[in-house]
Amino acid sequence: MKEIYHYQSGNLDIEFEVNDWAERSMISLLTKSKETIVMTVINLGQELPHVDFLPLTVDYEEKFYAAGKIFGSRFLRRETRPTVTSILNARLIDRSLRPAFPSNFRYQIHIVNTVLSYNPESDPALLALLGSTFGLEYLKIPWQGPIAGFKIDSLNNLPVELFVSGTKNKINMIEFEGKEIKEEEILSGIQLAHQEIKKIINFIEESTKDKKSKILLKDENYKKAEEALEEFLGKEKIDLKNLLFSQEEGDKNWSSVFSLLNEENFGDQTPYVLNVLNKKFKEIFQKVVLEEKRRPDGRNLDEIRPLFMEIDVLPRVHGSAIFKRGLTHILSTVTLGAPGEELILREIEYEGLKHFIHQYNFPPFSVGEIGSNKGPSRREIGHGELAEKALRNLVPSQEDFPYTIRVVSEVLSSNGSTSMGSVCASSLALMSAGVPLKKHVAGISIGMAYSSDDNYELLTDIQGPEDFFGAMDLKVAGTREGITAIQLDVKIEGLNFEQIKESLEKAKKARNEILNKMEEVIKEPRKYVSPLAPKVEAIKIDPLKIGLVIGSGGKTINEIIAVTNTKIDIHPDGLIYISGDNYENVVLAKNWIKIISDSLKVGEIVSGKVIKILPFGAILELVPQRTALLHISEIANKKIENIEDEIKVGEKLNVLVKQISEDGRIYVSLKDVKESR
Repeated sequence: MKEIYHYQSGNLDIEFEVNDWAERSMISLLTKSKETIVMTVINLGQELPHVDFLPLTVDYEEKFYAAGKIFGSRFLRRETRPTVTSILNARLIDRSLRPAFPSNFRYQIHIVNTVLSYNPESDPALLALLGSTFGLEYLKIPWQGPIAGFKIDSLNNLPVELFVSGTKNKINMIEFEGKEIKEEEILSGIQLAHQEIKKIINFIEESTKDKKSKILLKDENYKKAEEALEEFLGKEKIDLKNLLFSQEEGDKNWSSVFSLLNEENFGDQTPYVLNVLNKKFKEIFQKVVLEEKRRPDGRNLDEIRPLFMEIDVLPRVHGSAIFKRGLTHILSTVTLGAPGEELILREIEYEGLKHFIHQYNFPPFSVGEIGSNKGPSRREIGHGELAEKALRNLVPSQEDFPYTIRVVSEVLSSNGSTSMGSVCASSLALMSAGVPLKKHVAGISIGMAYSSDDNYELLTDIQGPEDFFGAMDLKVAGTREGITAIQLDVKIEGLNFEQIKESLEKAKKARNEILNKMEEVIKEPRKYVSPLAPKVEAIKIDPLKIGLVIGSGGKTINEIIAVTNTKIDIHPDGLIYISGDNYENVVLAKNWIKIISDSLKVGEIVSGKVIKILPFGAILELVPQRTALLHISEIANKKIENIEDEIKVGEKLNVLVKQISEDGRIYVSLKDVKESR
């Protein structure tokens, strides 16, 4: 069995093939474009009427064979845990699809997207999203789809990554990374993407219009649960509105009701009672914010919680900062490593080295819970990558700053938008570490109380209940000049363009307010890195001279490393990084390589040891087996009767390269160095 559906518009040329490859699943289909093929398989499990969330699981799996690669551990050579790209793509698809399911959809649903063939000219994440939505619509799953997506890689000739998803009328997911892009340019990109989204949705609807659904949703009767809850609240004299709008930040007041309910014996009605309570809190939240224009913690709608920032909080760390925004507290640290300590990436979409790494940890104690840390979750990986996107376009290249940079954000206390708090804390920590960050980056989250497109309120800097019971979470990070990262999640159908525009304006205002505070703590990067950080120097030599530096069987390079106690990383293009704990040794290794490769330039200062004194000057050993002549006239600006009155055998001198003859002889000056000081 095979059904083929072909879509073509502009650069998009996609084929959807419904087949029997995974015949025992509800649907198996291939989404193809330019030799990239993604297989999508969808299955439904049992109904879970008592849960208060959508039991949706989206997986995105990369197969190394798709790119013709044999990756994996040397002793395993197979796919193991998902790559970071796989996790991010799975989250992107989940965030696009989830808002389209009705509130009473309680069937377990599992969508597996597997990349079977990969051509870099076609984005497998987009194909996976379109394949997922095509499959759901083909099955006529009861939902408010189809959902479609579109990706844009350039705005006003500036490189960006903009992925937009939505329905015909609304935008429900945005993922963006760029280098200080103006709000109006991003909005134009979203509008362009939405035009393409509508075309794709029309095609999917037309292709699947004759399909029939085999699933009926039950309209659960919560009458007994509602009666039980009202009786309980009356008996305990609990006012839900006062608990939720307590004028205090956090969830200790309103969440206490859930704990009390769990202690009460409602029998098999317990999950339904909890469901009803959750819905009541949501109704109260929307009503009070929209009608009374006040928030649970008493703030104005556009007010940021109190800010506190401090740098250098850890003495043995290369850079550190703590950032507090209300009950959200983030500790960020910076570790500077040698260039050879980059992260090695081996994924089907990218293979190479990564010199800037941001990671995010969310321990149970950050929300006052007991639990063990079992490695980063999908959410932690996603939040870490979002903060990394926000920062990396402002981080200097390795050629300009020859270090591997690892930033870790530890969530110490969580109450809303820890990812944006991590952006702020990490920006402060990078500057404290002496990383020449071009300017500060700050982030903020905008939420929404929503009844209709004509009745909504935007909330700046959302916290606990505003996240739980609100309609959206729009995270925006950037500088004063523009936006570097966006991530949008919604719990309603989506946003219209006016709502997105208004949200970006509020985010800009709040971002600038936070940047003012950050600049009061540290305005620009420190001029020097921590003395505890390794010392790193970079040089560029003729690639044809690399063999001379390495020597026969590695003899020369191993001698340099042994004598100077440094690490040396040689790149095929002739770029060489030298790192070590002692700066003098790093410089010695650098000059050694320069001399061997004939890269030493007139005017450079080098260090040499006096090994011989002659009547007309002295011989200096710059590196083993390479010497320079220091003529008597270059020792000092005076007449010298006895050279040994000025310099001694065994003495180390810093000298300036005066001349390099055609046969490679080096002549140096001591007096020119003294004059320049």
